[in-house]
Amino acid sequence: MKDFLFHLGALSLGGGLVGLVLMAAGLLTRSRYAARWRCWGWLLLCLRLAIPLPFSFPNVQVRAPIQISSPSLERPSELPFTTGRPFQNAVQSPVSPISSSDGESTSPSISSSPNSSAPQDSKPTVYFSQILTGVWLLGVAAILTWNLTGHWRLKRFLKRWASPVQDFQLVPLYNAMGDELGLDRRPRLMTCPGLAAPMLAGVFHPILLLPEQPLSPKELEYALLHELTHYRRRDIWLKALSLWVRAVHWFNPLIWLMDRAIERDTELSCDEAVLRRLPPEEHAAYGKTILSAVERLKARS
Repeated sequence: MKDFLFHLGALSLGGGLVGLVLMAAGLLTRSRYAARWRCWGWLLLCLRLAIPLPFSFPNVQVRAPIQISSPSLERPSELPFTTGRPFQNAVQSPVSPISSSDGESTSPSISSSPNSSAPQDSKPTVYFSQILTGVWLLGVAAILTWNLTGHWRLKRFLKRWASPVQDFQLVPLYNAMGDELGLDRRPRLMTCPGLAAPMLAGVFHPILLLPEQPLSPKELEYALLHELTHYRRRDIWLKALSLWVRAVHWFNPLIWLMDRAIERDTELSCDEAVLRRLPPEEHAAYGKTILSAVERLKARS
């Protein structure tokens, strides 16, 4: 148990330091290296932090094909148990029976100590490492329960209030964007009340949610392209993996800071991918659309 806690702490501290290096590299080299390379670094780091177990390889002993045994340097006559030695005679001498008054021979009995006659009752001892392990497991369970409860509530809300999009102009545009991105399978397109901006929800059965408030044609086009790019890059899987890492290493504040950096870099990487597909004259309009969506989200929160 102590070894596991030590490895967990060392892994969490090392992962947090690597995360700080990646965040610093993003601030210093933002103009030279794209955010997608940092996302690959975050993915590799999260994969290592997701399993807090030591990775050890079995010890492979290489033996020579020919084994030669060295001869013994002792002669048989010099061994401690040789003939004629008093120690051997004492060992080999039989124990003489004790004759009783009736003439019958009885063997000597070995008396046991009174302390060893009955086993003593021992109470279970709770070690400090076991207490720490229990606290860690409670923290992991609490964070996972909180997030799963939020996902279950969102799923119930969408099941009750979300409805499929039936706009005859929007559906062909959505399918055309999916074909342009090379998507064989696409998330379901639905509208949901209460949304401030389009969003992609769900890991195994993703749904692209649109707000009920009508958007301008260009804003709707940019929003669909942004969310479909998220789906194509599988960013939601990276976010789910980051959530699991945050639950396992909940005691480390550097991991919480790393989770925010992953969220920011995934958005920046998605924007970079979208801008590579758009003509240069539309970059400013796309940036204004993203900023307006962020402002609407901040106003709702």
